[in-house]
Amino acid sequence: MLTSQAGGKDVPLQPSLLEPGMDSPMKVQGQFQMSSRSQVSTDNLLVLHFILQSLDGTGSPAHLLSQYMQGFICPSKVIYEEMVFNMGTNEQVINHGCAVNDMAKRLSANDARRVVIFITNHSHDVSGDLFVSPGLCTTVTEVSESWPL
Repeated sequence: MLTSQAGGKDVPLQPSLLEPGMDSPMKVQGQFQMSSRSQVSTDNLLVLHFILQSLDGTGSPAHLLSQYMQGFICPSKVIYEEMVFNMGTNEQVINHGCAVNDMAKRLSANDARRVVIFITNHSHDVSGDLFVSPGLCTTVTEVSESWPL
């Protein structure tokens, strides 16, 4: 359940009453270029993307990076791994830890020299706490100090 703070209390939000912040997408204009001296590492690349269950990863920077880098690195040497997470219950935390361990074992055979990790979630509007499930958030310290099983 989504909540917002009003008068110091969490108040349930009704998604049907929410309105978009803009009438149309913002247009961003600019140029993208690399200098004549740009260098790109051609080492094997692993892109890990952890994404909160309620969010859509379509067009994410993580996926775009892996696709973009295939122009510089042999596509078979660019590995993109996406893991959806929801740690709202103890059982889900245990399952997530097992899934991360399984992924680490599977990827340990890969000789990636570069690893980029993306975490896609959102934070509480007032406290800034990170959501670890669609309806539950925790402090940044608790997230950063937790380790997979």
